[in-house]
Amino acid sequence: MAPSRVTPARSQKSPSDTADPASSSTPAEMDHRKRRRNRLSVSCVNCHQSKRMCDRKRPCSRCVQLGLTGLCIYEVDEKAAASGTQGHEENLRLRKRIAELESVVRELK
Repeated sequence: MAPSRVTPARSQKSPSDTADPASSSTPAEMDHRKRRRNRLSVSCVNCHQSKRMCDRKRPCSRCVQLGLTGLCIYEVDEKAAASGTQGHEENLRLRKRIAELESVVRELK
C-alpha cells in the first residue's frame, strides 16, 4: 500500500486571500467606493414603480390615461424643500430692495 498524501482542498484560502480588498485600500479610496449617488427620481411614483416613461407633467399623461390623476405623486426633494426657506429669505431681501428703490424714485419725481 502506497503512503497517502494529504493535499489541501482548493477551496481553502489563506487569511490574506479572504481579506476584503477594500480593507487594504486607503481611506480616501474607501470613501470613493462607498459613495452613492442620491439622485431623486424625476418620474411620478406610479411611472417609476411600473418602469414607464413619465412626461413629468402634473398630473402626467400616463396617470391621466389610467384615471390616476389624484395618485400622480412626485417625491419631494428634501434639499429643494430646505432651500425653500432660503428662497423665502431671498424674497424678503428683494422686497426690501424694491421698497428702497421705489422710495428713491418717489424722491426723484
